[in-house]
Amino acid sequence: MKASILVVGDELLGGRCQDTNSGWLCSRLRALGLEIVEGRCGPDDQSWIASAMSDLAKKSDLVLVTGGLGPTPDDLTREGLSIFLADPLVVDEEAFAWIQEHFSNAGLEMGPSQSRLAMRPSGAACFPNHVGTAPSILSRDEGTAIWLLPGPPRELHDAWERHVKKWLVTQGQRDQVVKPITIKCFGLIEADLESRLGSLADRSHRPLAGTRISQGEFHLHLDPCGVDQASMDECARRARSQLHPYDFGQDAQTLPQIVGVRLKARGETLSTAESCTAGLISSAIVGVSGSSEWFHGGWVVYSNQMKQSCLDVSSELIERDGAVSREVVESLARAATSQSGSDWALAVSGVAGPGGGTPEKPVGTVWIACHGPGMSHQRCFRFSGDRSVVRHRSMMASLQMLRWSLEGVDPLTPMSWDVAND
Repeated sequence: MKASILVVGDELLGGRCQDTNSGWLCSRLRALGLEIVEGRCGPDDQSWIASAMSDLAKKSDLVLVTGGLGPTPDDLTREGLSIFLADPLVVDEEAFAWIQEHFSNAGLEMGPSQSRLAMRPSGAACFPNHVGTAPSILSRDEGTAIWLLPGPPRELHDAWERHVKKWLVTQGQRDQVVKPITIKCFGLIEADLESRLGSLADRSHRPLAGTRISQGEFHLHLDPCGVDQASMDECARRARSQLHPYDFGQDAQTLPQIVGVRLKARGETLSTAESCTAGLISSAIVGVSGSSEWFHGGWVVYSNQMKQSCLDVSSELIERDGAVSREVVESLARAATSQSGSDWALAVSGVAGPGGGTPEKPVGTVWIACHGPGMSHQRCFRFSGDRSVVRHRSMMASLQMLRWSLEGVDPLTPMSWDVAND
């Protein structure tokens, strides 16, 4: 079954409100095995709503419409449906009784405008709203079912569970046994990611692969699109093989979680020494439940004076090589392990911007050290983006270096932001 989603509301187009309903509905439809062919957002205009419904009905078996079902003059979704179906609006007496009861139970007087909530095209059916007032409406245009659903998320979610999902089950839709998979990577730009995927990225391939960027991570989403579990598992295995060693986790897993799992399995611990990231690495780590078992703590040594007084980085070293250098991050990492008693340390120093850059070390230049049992590696990156992006990518690159070290992968494996290390 193919589905489309239509979201109505001037407040969405005006930026006064964000559309959270579309994404929520997409996830529910996908879980039932429906293919979503289009999502559209438009104004509280009955002619536009009717036209949009007509367009979507031509390509869909199901159209879900949210918003515009309230009692005010700008709530015109019912009118749009009436125009599209060429079917006049009538008062649904049963729905009118539901709404009267709602106001009575709340100790409120039902105003004249509230009677609009009980109107529907004559050939449509109303379904009660158990957490609000506006009923949901189901109608048909030839082979296409059209559901009008309340816009407030709480009411929408209830209407989905009570009415729409149950109706879809009667139409033969069932929760998918084969679930989508998201493979997470860090260290490649999107073009590199797609080139590694080869034929897996073809739009005709099943499972269907899609990529997106999220907080500097690159996510490969595999949608079953009708394939069985064995095909899904084989595709995921092949994708991870082609993305190795940049792939670090799947679905809800995070890079700090994976690092924690590896450290705990080895019975080893970690500390940090952060300059430009200013605690971002430590914050990501302690966001993992149980991290106290493998994380000792860290230092935020933003100024040169703090680098000297807290972690014994010599002033001569800083003056000779600069705070953003291989030598300084190596010194920070070694001091962090010795002073904390940890097995591993990550150290970062860089120019996050927007000021502070030089021709030799422009904004985005970051040195990272990963120090551990029998190894000490330093590498330089040049991250593009604003200050928050540079800092976030520095955090992720640090953890990726550590993960590689723990998994026996060369921690100097190329990343897309490498600067040639002298």
